[in-house]
Amino acid sequence: MIRTIALRPLVAPLAAPLVAPFAVLLALFASLPATAATLPEALQAADQRTGVVTAGLDLGDAERSLERTVADPSALRLERLQARQGVELATAQLRAARFEAYTDIASAYVQVLEAEAGRALAEDAAALAQRGLDIARIRLERGAGTELDVRDAETDLASARSDLASARQGEALARRSFTSLTGLGADDLAPVPGELLATELPNENALYGRLDQAPTLLQAAHGVALARTARELLDPAYAPARDIEAAELSVTQAREGLGEARRGLELQLRSLIDRVAAARDGLAVARDALDNARDRDDVDRSRLEAGLIAEITYDQTRLATAQARLSAMQARHELLLALLRLQSDTGVPLEGVDGF
Repeated sequence: MIRTIALRPLVAPLAAPLVAPFAVLLALFASLPATAATLPEALQAADQRTGVVTAGLDLGDAERSLERTVADPSALRLERLQARQGVELATAQLRAARFEAYTDIASAYVQVLEAEAGRALAEDAAALAQRGLDIARIRLERGAGTELDVRDAETDLASARSDLASARQGEALARRSFTSLTGLGADDLAPVPGELLATELPNENALYGRLDQAPTLLQAAHGVALARTARELLDPAYAPARDIEAAELSVTQAREGLGEARRGLELQLRSLIDRVAAARDGLAVARDALDNARDRDDVDRSRLEAGLIAEITYDQTRLATAQARLSAMQARHELLLALLRLQSDTGVPLEGVDGF
């Protein structure tokens, strides 16, 4: 067994040589690629968004105001009602702010995925256009093509390269926007989880019933409750008739305002429900198109292997398959955003996309 006293003379000589290897290890770990972020992980950044932080502070203020009002024995009925309503409204506004942050973050996330796929597709298209130009020149040299064919191929290549440059710029912009929004790296983002796309809407009656949770409607309902309470506090024994009439008019106006708010929100909800349905239909169509493209890809690959078609012909098929794959991805993302927008625009929570 080594005694402690035998180790002491070795500590100082070993300390300095260990610094460099340790620094090398730190640099190595820093250079390792980060684990791919997932959408649920990215959505957890919602609580750091300015709107959510502000709404959280407002809720804290409202809760403290309610505590003070409840503890005050001289607080009047109307003051207690307003304090309770303040907490209810601040809670709804915090929930709505979080839902809006979810939509913003998800939009930035899927833009990165689509930009990456679009850039890869543009690279393939540019490579195919270059091969097309090479073939056009070979055909011209062998008398099987014309100068016009070469010029057309050169135009196609120039267009493909321009598209590729735009795609690369779009990808860089999408990455910067996502990182700015979430503070997370935008490399190797994972695909959108299928369970989020499987989120089902409650039946329409249930959705309409949940509109009472929306801040706009809640605020209008609070106005009715305040107006009604203010009227109940008046009595002919001490209040003049004109004050009572004015209070009754306020109740009527508040009820009308609540009705208008509900009708407007119901129309908006109807439009958002239709948008989700259209997105689901669009996804079904895009998936069918992708299946067809894959079938065609399999057929043409077999024909290529059998020597029945040229390689460039199969490359064109492969490019069409990649385009169909991108379209299916975009359709998936459109459905996700339609669900999140329904939730954020109405304040109605949807189980499955209402908390991360």
